[in-house]
Amino acid sequence: MKTKIFYTTNAGLYFCSDSGEILIDGIHDAGSVGFCPMNMEMTEQMKTEHGLFARSGALLFTHLHKDHYDESAVSEYIRAHPDTAIWGPGLESRGINTIDETGDMSRFMIGDFSVTACKTRHSGSRTLDVPHYSILLCNESAGEAFLVAGDAVLEPSLADRILCETSEMTAGVCAFVMAYQLAERKSKAFIEALSPSRIFLIHQPGPADGEYDKVARIKSFGIRQTTAGVIVEEPAPMNWIS
Repeated sequence: MKTKIFYTTNAGLYFCSDSGEILIDGIHDAGSVGFCPMNMEMTEQMKTEHGLFARSGALLFTHLHKDHYDESAVSEYIRAHPDTAIWGPGLESRGINTIDETGDMSRFMIGDFSVTACKTRHSGSRTLDVPHYSILLCNESAGEAFLVAGDAVLEPSLADRILCETSEMTAGVCAFVMAYQLAERKSKAFIEALSPSRIFLIHQPGPADGEYDKVARIKSFGIRQTTAGVIVEEPAPMNWIS
C-alpha cells in the first residue's frame, strides 16, 4: 500500500499520504468492559507534538462513545492546535470544506484524501439511536480505498454505497471492522457485496476484559474460517500496517 497506516488502540487509525494526515477515533478514553485507554506513548506524543502528532492533520470520529472519543482531551488538543481540522457527528466541524452533502452522505477533501462519511446505524439494540457514521477514505492518486466501519451495523446497502464511491479505486477496498460486527448475520451479505481486498480486525478486547475477551476471541476464530474467502488480519496495537 502507498498509504501509510498506523493502528493505535481500540478503533484508532492513522492514515498518512504525501499531502494528508488523518487520525480516526484516535483520541479516546477508557470505560467499562472491552475498552482500552489511550496508549501512554500516544498521549505523550500528543502533548509534545511528536510521532503521529508531529504535523497538524485532521481528527475524524465515527461517533462519540468514550472508547472512540475523549471530549476533554480533544478540546485541549484543539485549543493548543487551532488549525487542526475536525469532523464527527454532533461536533462543530472545523477546517472542513464540504464538497457535497447528499442524503446520508457528506464528502470533503483532506490533503489528497477524498473523505465520504456515510450515515450508518450503531450496532446493538440499546445504541441504535446513537448518531454514527462510517468513514470511507480514498487516496485517489494511489487507487486505494479504506472503510473505517466504526461500530456500524454492516448491511448490504452500505456496501452498495461504498462501491459507487470507489469504482475507480484499482486497489480495491480495505475494510476495518470488529469481531461483533462480522459475527452478525447481515455481515456475510455485506462482505460478499463489498468483496474487499483485505479485512482488518480491530477494537479487540484484551485479556483483562475476561469473559468479553473470551467470547470475542471465539467469534474471531469462526470469522477467520468463514469470511467469504478473504483472510481476516488482526494488526497488533501501536504498530504500522503493511
